[in-house]
Amino acid sequence: MIAKLREEDKQQHFWYSFFILLGCSLVVPLPLALATTFLVGLAKEIWDHYRGSGFCWYDMLANLLGMAFAWPLALAI
Repeated sequence: MIAKLREEDKQQHFWYSFFILLGCSLVVPLPLALATTFLVGLAKEIWDHYRGSGFCWYDMLANLLGMAFAWPLALAI
């Protein structure tokens, strides 16, 4: 599982979720920023399911990890 999360695509999911959460938390309350970030990642995976390479749970895990690492910074802002 660790090797899977080191793939470039998973790193991109991590960092996009990280920065989306931080950006959203600047303009909306943190619970809404968390929900928005999660739904953006979910929408991307649903799109992949129908138009791309398929839904990937590892991508969702990378999204959640990015959010988890951004959360303390978002609280501090």
